[in-house]
Amino acid sequence: MNYSLRFPLLLLSSVVAFHSVGLAADPAGKGFRFPGGEIEAGKEAFTSLNCIQCHTVSNVELTDPKGNRRLELMLAKEKRFVKSYEDLVTAITNPKHVVAEQYRAILTDEELKGGIEPLMPDLTIDMSARQLMDLVAFLDAAYRGGLSGYDLK
Repeated sequence: MNYSLRFPLLLLSSVVAFHSVGLAADPAGKGFRFPGGEIEAGKEAFTSLNCIQCHTVSNVELTDPKGNRRLELMLAKEKRFVKSYEDLVTAITNPKHVVAEQYRAILTDEELKGGIEPLMPDLTIDMSARQLMDLVAFLDAAYRGGLSGYDLK
């Protein structure tokens, strides 16, 4: 099977399975929520998927990346692009949805003229559904703990 189709099909089948047993919708009516997700496992996924190469997380101690950071974008400190649980899922599964100004600042004029691709890789190729659920649980906890107004509809 084509790798670009593997993750979306896996995610879709997971959502359908969860929905069929009544777990896909948030009982508070805020929208989709993954059932479960382990915060500590999400922190491990954040490191193993190499998110630490460009991101830090407010009020969370993480290991330093190997080599120099490509960028340092702190998550869960200010309300920028991620304002809700659903935004977290979008940011992780579709990094092309937004290009941070800090990222624009490190690009050359030629790169800026040629269209900007996000530095963040497409994790959907290699990330498991379990890692996605754990990563979202980890970041959701960080945003809830450090950012007022996060996830208010």
